[in-house]
Formats: sequence, structure tokens, C-alpha cells
Amino acid sequence: MQLKEKKLSVGLAMATSALLGQSALTLAEEGWQADTAVLVYSEADNRVQAIEPVLNLRRDYTDESSINLRIVYDALTGASPNGAASASIAQTFTSASGAARLQQAEDDDDEEEIEKYGDRASYTVAPGDIPLDESFEDTRTTLSAGWSKPLDKGYTLNLGGAYSTEGDFTSYSGNAALAKELNGNNTTLSAGINLEFDTITPNGGIPNPLTPYASHATSGTSDTKQVVDVIAGITQVINRRWLMQFNTALSQSSGHHDDPYKILTVADNGNLISDPADPDSYLYLFEHRPEDRQKISLYWQNKVAIGSNDAVDFSYRYMTDDWGVNSHTADLTYHWALSKKLYLEPHYRYYNQTAADFYTPFLSTGEDVSISGTSVKALVNYASSDPRLGAFSATTLGLKLGVALGQTQEVNVRFETYQQQDENSRVDVAAGSHLDGQDQFAELSATWLQLGYSIKW
Repeated sequence: MQLKEKKLSVGLAMATSALLGQSALTLAEEGWQADTAVLVYSEADNRVQAIEPVLNLRRDYTDESSINLRIVYDALTGASPNGAASASIAQTFTSASGAARLQQAEDDDDEEEIEKYGDRASYTVAPGDIPLDESFEDTRTTLSAGWSKPLDKGYTLNLGGAYSTEGDFTSYSGNAALAKELNGNNTTLSAGINLEFDTITPNGGIPNPLTPYASHATSGTSDTKQVVDVIAGITQVINRRWLMQFNTALSQSSGHHDDPYKILTVADNGNLISDPADPDSYLYLFEHRPEDRQKISLYWQNKVAIGSNDAVDFSYRYMTDDWGVNSHTADLTYHWALSKKLYLEPHYRYYNQTAADFYTPFLSTGEDVSISGTSVKALVNYASSDPRLGAFSATTLGLKLGVALGQTQEVNVRFETYQQQDENSRVDVAAGSHLDGQDQFAELSATWLQLGYSIKW
């Protein structure tokens, strides 16, 4: 349906990242540990819904080496913002994914599928509603493996790789890291690199950027992107109760960054206008983002023991990139041991980011787009109305309950809520126009429930 890094909402990406958090179990000198979990994720207003089972297997050996195997499966359905602006009039759109599924069903002469997708090739959005493409439906499978091996003189080598596939996206990655113990093993220096190679094959092809949506001119059926991540850090034992970590990371990506399913409304003084080449349709342009992106992040984490069994985990991350996005993330978890077999983990996370330089809720004629006869020309190099590139803050609140079943098993349940708030400056429009009084940012709220089970042997 959409690209991996763009398809999942902010909330789902957060939920997935914490799906298999560290359990209370600790391995013996040698043995296996299995962590399993199922995540049920739901966005408000019938947007993205997801079910995600995960299995993680870890094998530790007496020489302190280990292997780690992980499989994740996502099943996603629901509705996703297409990027067009909310207006006081009804809007009708075509759906590349819905049309592709309908065409496949017709080619297969599958009456059941034809009936299922017959109404998804196009959809109409009621006045005042956020334009959502309800044909959002996809599955994703991710396989990853890692190997860790202590070397001579206090060094540890880590190698790994991953493969991810979904309907319109395939990704391969490999990583390597080296750590060095110093100061009586109280200090650890580490450095690593990750290489990722992505192939994007969207339904309907690769749209020509900033061209009319109705014409759907394409440049091909697929495109690629490459990502290089490097990280360096230090972990320091401050005292017997306090562990601190500091990392700095650089990410460089190049290639196709556009979301082929995202469009922008073109408005004249706040009013929707007809596409000069297709008077039956309003004018929308496909988005376009720079082909390169460089991100730098700083990460600081503290783990502090409280009393005999409790612990607090606090982290802060700052990220800045050459698209104009600057973000701050503060994360706090408290591990509260109610007894030897029962614990609670309250969780709080705050996130804030500025908008990308090219983020805009819509394009304006004369300033951003020129129209001459049936010719439409963008006057800007880049533009996107994707809410994930806008300015917003978000709060996550959660609680995890874990129960130990003897010395080798644990069950846990986690519930989290996510609420996003618009931080963008409102773009002025003419009073009484189609965009007057309409939401210019699609805020997101979501909840997720995770059920987990861990066992070691």
C-alpha cells in the first residue's frame, strides 16, 4: 500500500519498536530464550488497524557468544490520509491500490474479489471530512538475524541482517558493530554501521512528481533507495546503581523518498479548482521530496536502580536533518516490583518536531502553481502535505504488567495510548472559501494492546 517508512503511522511505528521489550527473565550461562508477543493496534476514526505477532529467539553460549533470530508479521487494514486538504465540498478520488486489486480480480475472473474491490477503485469524501483512502490493506513480513562474539583484548563483534517484504516494498539490510571494554569493564566504547537497500514498486507505478493527479503520468514501475547509518557511543557504569549511555548517529539516505500515494490540493484563494485537462476533477498534484536526506541524532540514556528491586529508565533524543525537521524525544519508564513475581511498568513519552521546509497543507495558484490553458506547472521544487512531515507534538502514556511463572517463564500485558497535537501555523485563506474553517492537519490518536510471553530453557 505505501512505503515501509511512510506507511506505518507514527503511533504504530512506536508500538512496533517496543513490541518485544526486555522481559524480566535473565539467561543462564548457556541456553535459549524465546520472547513472543502479539500487538493489536487501532487508530481513531477507523484509520489504520493492525495485528502484529512477533517471535524472537536468542541462544547464549558459555563463551558469551550469542545468536538472535526474529520474525515479525503485520496485517494492516483501514484508511490512510491521501494528503488532500479537507474542504467544505465533497471530493472524489481514484485509488491506485483499489484499482490495482480490482484489475487483478477482473483478470482472474474472481467474482468475490471483484465485488469486494469494486467500490474501492474510487471513493468520495464528504464535506468537512479528512480525505482518507479506505483501500489501505497490506501485509508485511520481516526476518532478521544477529550474531555476537567476544574477541580478544576486550572486543566484541556483532553482525546482523534483515529482510522485509510487503506488497509494494522490499528491503535488505546488513549491519556490523564493534565494542571495546575498558576501565575494568566499567566503560564500553562502540561503533557500528548499517546498510539498507530498498526497492519501491507502488500500485499504479512511480508518479511523476508535482504533476496532476488526474493524469497519473508515471516514470516507471519501480525505484530504489539506499540508506547508510553509522553510530558511535559510550556506555559508562557511574556507580553500582547507575548506568549511563551516550550515542551519536548519522544517517544518509539517497534515492526515492516520495510517497507515491500522497497528493496535494491546489487552491485559488482558498477555493478548489478544476483540473484544466480534466474539468470533471479537482486539481491535485503528486507530492515530491528531496532525493537525499541526512539526519544527525544524539541519544542519552540513564538506568538507575531504586531501592532493592525497582529501577527507572530515562532517555532523551535530539534529531536534526537537512529537510528542516528538528525533534526532541523524552522517554521515562519506571520498573516497580510489587513482589518477586509481579511488576508494573508505567511509561511516559513526549515527542515534538518542527515541520520540514517543504511541508504545506495545500498549494496556491500563482505562488506555488502556475496554470496556462491546459498546462499546469509547479513553481516549487518540493512539496508535501504528509502530516508526518508537519510540526506536531505527541504524548504516549502506557502501563505494563508482568507476572513471573516460576524462574523460567513470564507473561505480560501492555496498554498504551498515543495522542498527537497540531503545532503548525495556520495558512490564511479567504473567508467563505472551500478551505475556510477546515482542519489543515490530520491529527492522530491511537491505542494498542500487547500480550507477551517469555520462556527460557
